[in-house]
Amino acid sequence: MSRRRSAPREPAALARDVWAWIPAFKAVAESAHLPTAAAKLHVSASALSRTVRRVEEALGRELFARSGRRIVLNPAGHRLLAALQRASAVVEEALPSVVGPEDTGTLSVSSLGVLTDHLLLPCLLALAAARPGVVPVLSVAQSREANQRLVAGELDLALYYDATAHPDVRCERVGSVRSHVFAGRGHRLFKKRRATLAQVLSHPFSVASVGVRGTPMDGWPVEVERRVGFQIMNLSTNLAVGLGGQFLVVLPDVVARPHVARGDLWLLDAARVPDVDVFAAVARRRPLVDELLAALRARIAEEHARTIMNPGATIR
Repeated sequence: MSRRRSAPREPAALARDVWAWIPAFKAVAESAHLPTAAAKLHVSASALSRTVRRVEEALGRELFARSGRRIVLNPAGHRLLAALQRASAVVEEALPSVVGPEDTGTLSVSSLGVLTDHLLLPCLLALAAARPGVVPVLSVAQSREANQRLVAGELDLALYYDATAHPDVRCERVGSVRSHVFAGRGHRLFKKRRATLAQVLSHPFSVASVGVRGTPMDGWPVEVERRVGFQIMNLSTNLAVGLGGQFLVVLPDVVARPHVARGDLWLLDAARVPDVDVFAAVARRRPLVDELLAALRARIAEEHARTIMNPGATIR
């Protein structure tokens, strides 16, 4: 006779009710034989049978089809067992990083824009070379998504440009990125040595990405109105647009410097771009993260101190 289903309940409440009985359910489900499962758990078959009944009563549905001492999963039971096996696999995968030495396992980091390839990546590569047991996992995430993943334990460190006030996330400034306005070959301002701000503002810009606050993320001062003629998401694409010479672009110095040295970009210093602050966020302290942050701070400070030069001139 089938068991009557109870009214739907919140998944969290159901999980709390059945959590203590999950090992018993899993043992019976995997053996499909009460005496075998009872021997494995060192309990009597009758006691184990009562425990399985409690799981079914808590869920409001049967999980097994019974025939004598044989007890076989029905479709609902198969779904629950599959979920438990997936959860067990996640725990087993995480255990080496919990019980093993600190310099092993994954180190999950997210970042944005210039931080990814030009500042963070060299530090991660150096860390991986120094600690072969560490596997860096690098992803891209805006601050809101990154904070959620930090709290959920999916990230060890997140880097972005907006300070956060999330109650479960510790956020700190780790430096700033210096940027300028550049013109590529073919642009009317290319190689113009004393371009005025009015001349710069008479030309359209290509803008890379818009942040969660609705403002462009290239550091351009919001109080200075400019004309946006092209908008894209990726810094690398904005560099390519700038090199094409059709639009002016705001680029971090660390990105533009080699192209200026080769004579493919021209720095226009009439339009001053404020430095962009870089923030690091963590939810849980980890020595490897502190080590990575120290290296990142040093690299950002080193890049910020460097000058960038047009051919024949030094820009301060």
